[in-house]
Amino acid sequence: MISGLSDGALLSFLREHRVLAGLADAVLRPMPVSYTSRFWELRADGRIFIVKEFYPGLEDNPLFPTLPKQEASALYYLESIGLAPSLEAAFESPDGNPMVIYGYEPAGSDEIDVREAGKLLVNLASQVIATKEFQKVPAGALDVLAQADNILTRIPESRRAANLIKLRPSESDFGNDRIDFEPTLVHRSLCLGTVLATREGPRLIDWQYAGIGDPVEDLVCFLSPGLLTLYGIRPLALHAEDVLLQTYPDRDVMRRFERDRIAYHWRLAAYCLYRQESLACTNPPAARAYGRALEEEVDLILRLRAKA
Repeated sequence: MISGLSDGALLSFLREHRVLAGLADAVLRPMPVSYTSRFWELRADGRIFIVKEFYPGLEDNPLFPTLPKQEASALYYLESIGLAPSLEAAFESPDGNPMVIYGYEPAGSDEIDVREAGKLLVNLASQVIATKEFQKVPAGALDVLAQADNILTRIPESRRAANLIKLRPSESDFGNDRIDFEPTLVHRSLCLGTVLATREGPRLIDWQYAGIGDPVEDLVCFLSPGLLTLYGIRPLALHAEDVLLQTYPDRDVMRRFERDRIAYHWRLAAYCLYRQESLACTNPPAARAYGRALEEEVDLILRLRAKA
């Protein structure tokens, strides 16, 4: 279970253990929780620090295993190249839950331009990191479809799963060949909800799902209406999508995206259905959120099929 750490107890813990400097006059406030973590915002010395406590036991998620060490590693590696905020600390809470703190100087506005976000996508797609600290994730339509099939086996009695399978792309839609490419670091939940406005420019947060895979996945995520819905953000307007795709410079990635996109969206739809049904009794609000995300992804899949 997540700890019952109070705001005051957390601030006292940070001061006592000198996790951060300059906390004498710091102001700490709780932020909305997410599906995987609990957050606080701490303001001190003109900077903002985000304190993040991970829920335990989420490592076996069939699509998004929560891996706190990966988030710390990503922040450590990527801050120096302008992709992530600064990692300030990684430690355990008094109850033994993993925690990270990242810091930044706030921007004058929280607005994120799609073109700026596109630059982050391109920069991230160029990061070939020679480390075993990041998981290897399925890449390419065939592997993605196989993973989606496996997710649906977790809800074998679901009638809605049977209906969703009717929308499943066929392997023959993609050919039997696997396109060779150099795997790079992928964020895997990259959207406007995971882009942070800082004085130095936009930075990516929420690296707990990151892995080594195909940059196509991050393009799909950024355009996914279901993922944006889960972050409480409206789906992108069509002109914003066009701007991003027209300015993306790597034509090899774009060719794979055009071929494989629908497979990634179908996998996310399968995952949303799995989460909706598995959380229906234990967390009805979350189940409803996944249900809305599922509807958005299915609508997009139907539009993509109509255009094919």
